[in-house]
Amino acid sequence: MNENKAFHNPEDTYVLVTGANSGLGYSICCRLANDFLKTRPQPACLNIIFTTRSARKAQDTTRRLEADLRKIAPSSADFSRVRFLPESVDLGSLISVRACSRRVNSTFPKLDAIILNAGIGGWSGLDWPAAVWGVCTDLIYQVTWPTYKLSPVGVLTDKQTSSKGLQEPALGSVFCANVFGHYMLAHNVAPLLKRAKAPDGPGRVVWVSSIEATIKCFDVQDIQGLRNAKPYESSKALTDILALTSDLPSTAPWAVDSFLGSDDANKGIQEESGTPTIHVAHPGICATAIVPLALPLIWAMVIAFWAARMLGSPWHTMSTYLGASSPVFLALSSKAALDAAEEPYRQAGGGKPKWGSSASRSGVGSVICTEIDGWGYGGVVGAAAVEADRRRLRKRGAADLTAEQKENFEQLGRQCWKEMEELRIQWDAILDEAEKTQNAQ
Repeated sequence: MNENKAFHNPEDTYVLVTGANSGLGYSICCRLANDFLKTRPQPACLNIIFTTRSARKAQDTTRRLEADLRKIAPSSADFSRVRFLPESVDLGSLISVRACSRRVNSTFPKLDAIILNAGIGGWSGLDWPAAVWGVCTDLIYQVTWPTYKLSPVGVLTDKQTSSKGLQEPALGSVFCANVFGHYMLAHNVAPLLKRAKAPDGPGRVVWVSSIEATIKCFDVQDIQGLRNAKPYESSKALTDILALTSDLPSTAPWAVDSFLGSDDANKGIQEESGTPTIHVAHPGICATAIVPLALPLIWAMVIAFWAARMLGSPWHTMSTYLGASSPVFLALSSKAALDAAEEPYRQAGGGKPKWGSSASRSGVGSVICTEIDGWGYGGVVGAAAVEADRRRLRKRGAADLTAEQKENFEQLGRQCWKEMEELRIQWDAILDEAEKTQNAQ
């Protein structure tokens, strides 16, 4: 048995974070460490398994994370309570995802949470005249739900296997990096998530979405967004749909029984009771390099974000550390705390909320429910169930959720879960065949 599995402390916490070498993913790791030290007593330890795409990035990220930890750890004993454990994965490569999954399954005793953060924007540039005009005439809207980003249509990943005679279906680049690679990873490590225990268990799958996600940019007949001029927004809308409908009876055959179940890829891993739960968060609007800009334009962006916050936008966290508050909240909170946060929505006949990172005008961060098209505030039909949600600035054109819209959203979730599981099973068979061919050579 692997040493980590044989001698781990049951009180230790294991969290996997993807895309952690910079930006939001890096801040998620920092915030996990800081919040853990503030809320968990000794001798409990936190193991942060973070992914990058190369060994060089892993070494650099480990060094920087440990340097930041020294600044916040009250003592050397506290410093030793957090470990940063690098892993490599390219989420655009399903072979890389499978290899990473196997290493994680064989190395670690359990996973209390996985934060699926990595991804790509896939944009080719900005429509600058529209951007300048929009920001000058409609500031809050255009720096929260921008309409001027340009994306190429139909971009595919590289061929996934090296087998010349093996037929592969089309696989969208943005779809794979933002959704499907994570989807395969989460399925493969589900047995480790099932080993998490009370008071925080079972394990949690935390998807990192976007404030820009909307079902208006999503077509279930084009689930990969290959014919979509907004593949990023489509991928994030799919993320929302999967997470928010994951606990419904109508999606159970695919979400619970199949996706969170076991298959041949996980043979040899003894599972314990407890079905992992699936959640979704977004970081608000952070000043990151996901859209590469020259330095003067970066400062212009920051000023525009600050102005939007001063004008009443609750979503301009600006700092990635503030942006990390919602995914970290979902990863580290006790089950009782999460249940209490969801209770007002469930009591009003709703379901899972989409949690977002928010900031006040003075920069005080908080985690709040986000209204989304087709699901409203936490799936509650009619007016928002929570007073704070009713007072918050809404997206232009937003209207209270109707029973018909909610029913359509739930049906959409059922369709998406079914198609995603069919796609996963298809690709697992392709990867299995590719391995057999390679081993036979």
